[in-house]
Amino acid sequence: MKKIKFCHVIVAMLFVAFVFSLVSYLVGGKQRRTFTFPVIGLEKPAVEIRYLPRKPVQGDVSMYVDELLLGPSTPRARRLFSAGTKNEFCFLRDKTLYVGLSKEVLYEIPEAASIKDGIAYFKKNIRQNFRSVKSVELFVDGKYVE
Repeated sequence: MKKIKFCHVIVAMLFVAFVFSLVSYLVGGKQRRTFTFPVIGLEKPAVEIRYLPRKPVQGDVSMYVDELLLGPSTPRARRLFSAGTKNEFCFLRDKTLYVGLSKEVLYEIPEAASIKDGIAYFKKNIRQNFRSVKSVELFVDGKYVE
């Protein structure tokens, strides 16, 4: 009977651990997304990294929009829109993302960016994280926003 060397056992265990970790990463896991928010008193924006589920129930883009509306966790960074802004609808059709936000977007508060800047940051964030999206059509309280 052939004797198995100790180093062969170690190599086999490392290979099994590698395969297991690779499969668990591919099946589940998190996806890295970046978020950019304006900062009070600075020209340079704050960039945050968050790890979101790979296959969320509501869809990748919709979950990203929800996280974006929650606002920053970085000190001195501003929200894009006023608190309480909700994602009413979000869907992708022919490389165009259609997003409907609640009327709370229209409330200008000092803790949030101006409406114009908020919309610009919103679109920039979407385009940076989803290369398949070519344009973003934004609706507020059911009305199209230019």
